[in-house]
Amino acid sequence: MTRSLRTVTALSLVARVVAAQSGGADPRLVARLDKPTYVAVNAIVDSARAAKLPTAPLVDKALEGAAKGSDGPKIVTAVQQLRVRMTSARAMLGSNSTADEIRAASTAIEAGVSGRDLARVKAATGKRAVTMPLAVLTDLIGRQIEATTATNLVIQLEKSGVKDPELALFQRNVRADIDRGADPTVAAQTRARGLLQRGATSGKPSE
Repeated sequence: MTRSLRTVTALSLVARVVAAQSGGADPRLVARLDKPTYVAVNAIVDSARAAKLPTAPLVDKALEGAAKGSDGPKIVTAVQQLRVRMTSARAMLGSNSTADEIRAASTAIEAGVSGRDLARVKAATGKRAVTMPLAVLTDLIGRQIEATTATNLVIQLEKSGVKDPELALFQRNVRADIDRGADPTVAAQTRARGLLQRGATSGKPSE
């Protein structure tokens, strides 16, 4: 066996040992977090897995904190808060909600969307996935549009039958209007009014 092959084999063995000792945890957590932080974060991830919640967002949140140089307690708090939001999100969306829907809903909650408004958006989408509507809602709020106003606009569009590609175009157009100096609320209301007037289901959306 060549020296390089022995090295690769040894590293592979070490990786398997570390994975076994960490209970099959994401190796990126082992590599990026100090031991106390890793243990706390891994416990949160394990509890989410046991509750059948998506775990990838929790891992991503921990890695994001590590990349920013946040201290251990701050990382653990952020991961735990996300876990709580995801629990609330699933309770509001229902047990059949997908991982993407739960992630989008938890982000919306963090942005300030109330449980009542989250339920309203879910009701407006019917059997369609709520991921895109919530992503657009969160983006509107992030662009300084009041949460209730943004929620009502998204609900109007969803009730009118607007499909995800049209909603994505609406989002891009609002962004462009704001970047050109338009008032965020006026831009969103004007674009929504135009989309509703054209008839969301009658043809391709236009710029």
